[in-house]
Order: sequence, then C-alpha cells, then structure tokens
Amino acid sequence: MVKAKAVGYLAKKALKTKAGKGVAAVVGTELVGEVIETIDNPYLNAGVGAAEGALLGAAVGGPIGAVGGAVAGGLVGFFLADGERITPCAMIAIPAYQYSAVLAGREPTFQLFIKEGELITPVLPTEFQKATAAVNMAETLLTKPKRKKSAWQRYMGVKKNQIKFKNGKLNLKKMGAAYRRGKK
Repeated sequence: MVKAKAVGYLAKKALKTKAGKGVAAVVGTELVGEVIETIDNPYLNAGVGAAEGALLGAAVGGPIGAVGGAVAGGLVGFFLADGERITPCAMIAIPAYQYSAVLAGREPTFQLFIKEGELITPVLPTEFQKATAAVNMAETLLTKPKRKKSAWQRYMGVKKNQIKFKNGKLNLKKMGAAYRRGKK
C-alpha cells in the first residue's frame, strides 16, 4: 500500500505539468487496452511500462524526465512480459484494470497472495516461445540422422588396410580378398 500511496502522490504532482497531462491520456488508453488484450502481450506491457515510467519521470524531472521514464519503463515492461518469473518476495496481485482505482485510494474487488519463490508463467505461449519452437522444429526436419557405416566401409577407412595400384587408385579386388581372409 505504501508504493500505491507514493505513486499516487507522484502521479498527482506529475499531472500538474504539461508532459503529465499528455501521459494521462496515454494511461487512459492503456487501461482500455488492458481489458481487451491479454496480460502476457509484450507490446501491451511495454506500453503500460512506458506510461507508468513517463508519469513517474514527469514528477521527478519534468518533460525530460517523462521521456527518460517512458523509455526505461517501456523496455522493462517489454522484457518482463516474455517468460517465467520467480517472485523474489511475498506479493499481492490485483486486477490490472483496477490499478488506477487503487492509486486513487479505492480497494480492488479481489486480491491474490503470491508467496515468495512461486513461479509465475504465462498461460498462453509467448511470441518468443512460439518462435523458438518453430526454429527447433525446422532444425530437426532439416538435419538427417547420421548413417552407420558397414563393416566393409569401416575396413576401407583404415589407412593400413588400403591396397593401392601404382597409379594411386584403390585395388578393391585385393582389398576384398584380404577383408574376407581377415574375417575367418
């Protein structure tokens, strides 16, 4: 709750600046987008992260802080969306569409307690996971399994077993006879 109050205070301070008013419109658009899209979408999370970063940056450094905060928040939101996460400490999760209401001081409809060390994974496969699976599938289809050499092919490959003519070509008749004699 301390973070929510701190972010709420910074948001009120940032909304008084020109950059903060522009960010408020973006945040409203992103909240509608969150309801429509799934939460593991990296582009959506990048947008939400950028909006939050811009809002916090505007409170600290004005328009320049808003730009820096938007870039940092967008990158963090994009990279955190793709993959599994282990919670570093006990956390409480709330519905994403109610985040602004919590910042305004209202209680969410429900909360989930997440214990420290629990693994959080996306329900649907992410774009990165789909691309990795496609590349792995293509590699298995393109690579042929190595064929096992026969006993004769292994025999011919050994340098001391090779019998050659004067011109340097292999004398397969004599090699075959030597091969058959060696098998007995």
